[in-house]
Amino acid sequence: MFNTLASLQTASAQRSVAAAWANSVQTPVSFYFGYWFSHWRA
Repeated sequence: MFNTLASLQTASAQRSVAAAWANSVQTPVSFYFGYWFSHWRA
């Protein structure tokens, strides 16, 4: 029982860390691509 609970908490923590990492990476990457694309088209 305790083992299952611990592995569930670990999976949840990994998911939240992955989500936070994706959010922090996604903004500058999308900004960079938007910037590059607008200048490449012009």
